[in-house]
Amino acid sequence: MAIKPYAEVIVDVKAKKVDKVFHYRVPQKLLGRVTEGMRVIVPFGRRTVEGYILGFCDTPETAGREIKEITDIIDEEPLLNHDLLTVARWMVDRYMCSMVDAIHAMMPAGFRKVRPRFIQTIDLDVRGEELNDLIAALSVKAPKQAAVLKTVLAGGAFTGAELARLSGTTPSTVRELIKKGLLVTRQTAVRRDPYALRSFPETEPLNPTSEQKKALRKITGALDRGKHETFLLHGVTGSGKTEVYLQAIAHCLAKGRQAIVLVPEISLTPQMVERFKGRFGSLVAVLHSRLSTGERYDEWQQIKAGRVKVVVGARSAVFAPFADPGLIIIDEEHETSYKQEDNPKYHAREVAVARARLSGSAVILGSATPSLESYSRAVAGRYTLLNLNCRVSGRSLPVVNIVDLREEMHAGHRGIFSRLLLEQTQGVLERGEQAILFLNRRGYSTFVVCRECGLVMRCPKCSITLTLHAGDNVLRCHYCDFRRQAPDICPKCGSQSIRHFGVGTQKVEEEAAKRFPGAGVARMDTDTTTKKGSHEKILNRFKEGRVDILVGTQMIAKGLDFPGVTMVGVIAADTALNLPDFRSGERTFQLLTQVAGRAGRGDSPGEVVVQTYNPEHYSILNAQNHDYRAFYFEEMKMREALEYPPYCSLVRIVIYGTEENSVIRGAEILAEILRQSAAEHSLGVSQALLGPAPAPVSRLRNKHRWQICMKGKPGQLVRRLVREAVEKARDSTMFVNLGISTDVDPLNLM
Repeated sequence: MAIKPYAEVIVDVKAKKVDKVFHYRVPQKLLGRVTEGMRVIVPFGRRTVEGYILGFCDTPETAGREIKEITDIIDEEPLLNHDLLTVARWMVDRYMCSMVDAIHAMMPAGFRKVRPRFIQTIDLDVRGEELNDLIAALSVKAPKQAAVLKTVLAGGAFTGAELARLSGTTPSTVRELIKKGLLVTRQTAVRRDPYALRSFPETEPLNPTSEQKKALRKITGALDRGKHETFLLHGVTGSGKTEVYLQAIAHCLAKGRQAIVLVPEISLTPQMVERFKGRFGSLVAVLHSRLSTGERYDEWQQIKAGRVKVVVGARSAVFAPFADPGLIIIDEEHETSYKQEDNPKYHAREVAVARARLSGSAVILGSATPSLESYSRAVAGRYTLLNLNCRVSGRSLPVVNIVDLREEMHAGHRGIFSRLLLEQTQGVLERGEQAILFLNRRGYSTFVVCRECGLVMRCPKCSITLTLHAGDNVLRCHYCDFRRQAPDICPKCGSQSIRHFGVGTQKVEEEAAKRFPGAGVARMDTDTTTKKGSHEKILNRFKEGRVDILVGTQMIAKGLDFPGVTMVGVIAADTALNLPDFRSGERTFQLLTQVAGRAGRGDSPGEVVVQTYNPEHYSILNAQNHDYRAFYFEEMKMREALEYPPYCSLVRIVIYGTEENSVIRGAEILAEILRQSAAEHSLGVSQALLGPAPAPVSRLRNKHRWQICMKGKPGQLVRRLVREAVEKARDSTMFVNLGISTDVDPLNLM
């Protein structure tokens, strides 16, 4: 194939006006070396910048401009393959992001700064018969030196200290052989393997249940055909979804292809790593944010080089640089953590399906509580629905008890724990079993108020209350991390009537330790898991039985499998239910079902206590009955009546800036542009435009925020209208000091 002389380059400059392809001539010295997906240095204006080659052409559209040459290449090999570049282009259209933002999302953390790690190793400088004769002679005259040479001959890259230890000699013996020229030192690249010092017991495939067999037949059939198909694996908690994943991956590897497994929480990664490493050993790489930058870079390089075949990781692992992925699995597919909140605001589930279409891969979306979007696609036949209705080994689902906190108050019981929860927890401890206490709110108390003048302690940068963290007596903002010492005297009126209201996980932990003094209590939330490896340490203590009661937020609500847990207590089921978000009912049902599913996964039956002020709400009642389908149809009626997703496509636009009046005026201008576009195109919904209005968090990090939501029939029209309106607004002088953020099908309206 003839080499095309011009490269199509996207420059690594974050400016809307340069988010397009620029053409550069490939110089003679680089012909045959530059390829698609490679990073290069190019002249751009009066400076040189990095860029990415998206393709090549014979005759560029110059429009009278001079065609400059590529200055140099940065990497000898392309960082992105053709499929990933195609996915990046799809993301630009789907999420209204820049091409550079899409490419950056695919790169490992610190890819510009991190370099391979080298160590000095020892190798032989002589080989063959000459070496054998030398070892024989030294065995008589200098047996220690002979021992060193035999160790090196046996193979492996050793440092001087390792070589001395393994041969039973000393470093001075190694140095003597280097002086004689019999050994040489080399620079050897080493992998920063986060699990190098860990061993994982090998596991064998389990005998699948009849439901698992049926699901596997469908999945392996798609893998055999090599054509894209998306499966929704709807399995109750404890039904063996992970075993289906493992056996499907084994079939994928047997076909010579690779597999990607996404998990929603870092806290799930230790257990998942143990299961996948136990089944596939060194073929598994791990990618998540708690690895060091060097570890993540090296894992990424292992994947790119094809030295591993399975990747287990968080959201960004969907971009793992495999050459031929045959299977992409998204565990707990309903989880909101799969949606990126910063640009590009992509959803890993959508990206996985888009990537799988290109590569002819199968996708498995697994959940006990599927998102309404996924389940509605399965009902419509766009996804293949696979059901696992029973727990493995005939285990029963836990009994869920609802406690009406209003009745508790009327009975004069005002503590954090209801009478039933106290009774159940005490029973668990007496039987030598374990309990989980769940509250989706960290900290000690949710807000601090002066009972004299009514002052509520708020963040000076954000429009939210500060949360008390009792350990260091500090008030913290959970959005911008502003901190201040908790006052003893009201800063407004000077009274001593400062009180703490609301409950956080820290307070639950303290109360549990007080109520059950003989029990081991641990807390797992963002505050207790900041250090590397802290998730695994807490979970190992729980697994080993050194912790009787585990208190935590949503990071303990799903995926964890501990046979000793027979009771789960939900401290406040209404936390998600009262959020100003149309998905609040769905999130409540999902959280309650998932956290309840942690109980009764061993030989003993499970019990759940749910404390609520809304015991009649359908999301709580259906969670009590483990009835997803009843919840689904009830919720879909509400969504259809209000014309919300999945019955429409939704785009959220946030206008932000330091001057509130300018933000309001900018929001009104943009809303008017959108209103005219909606009228011209008849979007097909009764309320095409919602807003402008202050965002629920109306001030964040010193920026005022107003929002507009635009609805329309699912498809590209709404995105196109929003894109055009935003571009038109940005050309206005009104928006010089304002920012505009767009989020396609947002999961969070806060």
